[in-house]
Amino acid sequence: MGGIAQLVERLVRNEKVWGSTPHTSTKDFAPVTSPKIDRGILGGYQGDVHRFLLRHFPLAILLAALFLTTTKAVAEANYWSGLSSRQREILNSGETLILEEDLPGNPWPRFIVYHLVKATPAQVAAVFWDLRLDPKYVPNCLSVTILAKPSPHVIDGEYTLKMPFFLPDEVYVSRNTLHRRTPEDYEISWIVLRSRYTKSCSGTLSLQKHEKGTLLRYSNQVEPGSRIAGIMKNNAGHQVVASVKALVSQVAREMERPSDPLEKQMKALEESLGSPVER
Repeated sequence: MGGIAQLVERLVRNEKVWGSTPHTSTKDFAPVTSPKIDRGILGGYQGDVHRFLLRHFPLAILLAALFLTTTKAVAEANYWSGLSSRQREILNSGETLILEEDLPGNPWPRFIVYHLVKATPAQVAAVFWDLRLDPKYVPNCLSVTILAKPSPHVIDGEYTLKMPFFLPDEVYVSRNTLHRRTPEDYEISWIVLRSRYTKSCSGTLSLQKHEKGTLLRYSNQVEPGSRIAGIMKNNAGHQVVASVKALVSQVAREMERPSDPLEKQMKALEESLGSPVER
């Protein structure tokens, strides 16, 4: 709220400099008096603030509400603070935290996976954003073809995944979008445009700076579109977890042996964002 008070004070001072006159008369208001306060400069200043607040009270209320809403949104976006002490212990020990969230009307839950990565958010984002690299480290990913780039931070890719139980390969097209939430935090979201086995699929990879590197949060929601949804549920969950662990391992390999691939990935990330990133 200190910022709002400063804004009010600044506006009052500006109003005195500009020489604006009130839109309504204040002659009927009783003067602000106090036997303990000098009626010099301080008294005149208090009178200015009093008259200003009477005219702009609705604006002050609006600014206060906006401040509180923004503060709440920032707090909610900090995933680490939203975890329990036990969940933080799991992550601090180097393990992967796996959560499932039931969704009304959907036979599959939303899979949410957390992991602490010893790299910067930009480095993790750069490796993940390199879609053509997926077949080299993502389990069951056979190929990725870049179909289009509607904008520098949006890529449409066609993925081919090997399916279990002698089922035909899954071929789907996903639109991937890169976001920079803060100067140090990133998010990559995706939505499946067409698929052989699912009605809909969407998810996000959120990367937030942490004292140990990066807090990775991977969330994926799938609505299956075939009668084999029941037997595919466990496999889908395993695929999500395996993909996250594979990403963490790939980042670790590139960090252990800094080479041209990681530097090229970082440059590609900067080109997509249109601005430099933290190395």
